[in-house]
Amino acid sequence: MSEKERERLKAKEMLKNPGAALNNAWTQAYTGSPSSGCLVNVVSILIVVGFVLIVRACSN
Repeated sequence: MSEKERERLKAKEMLKNPGAALNNAWTQAYTGSPSSGCLVNVVSILIVVGFVLIVRACSN
């Protein structure tokens, strides 16, 4: 399966299931695997920053 075909199938699945975008971003942030999409990279960074802020807030 080509990279374009994989990305097309991911985009189609995200339209059917909006939670899939969050799951994909979380998985990529957790594993450190970069994506070709800028939006996914931004969401990944925001998830990591949000997690750090939650941990810091709960530890105080």
